[in-house]
Amino acid sequence: MIILVLGDTQINGYGHKVNCKFSLPESDLSGKSSSTATAEEGEKACRLRVTLNIKYEDPDFLKIIKRLSTAKDDKGKRVVYNINNQTAKAFGVRQVRFTDEVSAQELDDSQAWSVSFTLIEHLSIPEKIEEKKIKSEEPAAAPADEKVISEVSVAESLPAGWFEKGLAYFDKKLAAEEGKADEV
Repeated sequence: MIILVLGDTQINGYGHKVNCKFSLPESDLSGKSSSTATAEEGEKACRLRVTLNIKYEDPDFLKIIKRLSTAKDDKGKRVVYNINNQTAKAFGVRQVRFTDEVSAQELDDSQAWSVSFTLIEHLSIPEKIEEKKIKSEEPAAAPADEKVISEVSVAESLPAGWFEKGLAYFDKKLAAEEGKADEV
């Protein structure tokens, strides 16, 4: 029986279960009062906990799970897989990667391994919405260097007026007076 498809690979077994959970964390804002006020902290990615049994006569399935779980892309990150499973579909999970741990335990009575692993959702819908919102709220600004250079060039190209010349004169006089005071 096929329990799930990761990428192009089918993972088979018997006595399988796929459990999905996700958290909706909140912070308590009540302090020492009896208020029920909380602050939402977003929606976290779904986690799929997969458990299945693999017969000793099918060790290749165990090898496949190990290979899939340790695979990395060219950037050194865990490979993201498209997933095909009823529970994943029900929760809207389309892409996953391995996380936490993969374990296999021998079963004494049935000549099989009890295998379990966790998959975490990649690019969840709330994550995509949040990313899109952040991009749309970013202000469009000219590069800072060009703006500063253009302001400096304009200021340097303007001829000094009588007011600027007067300020420069008094600045020189004050500097000369301070220099005399330092000599004493």
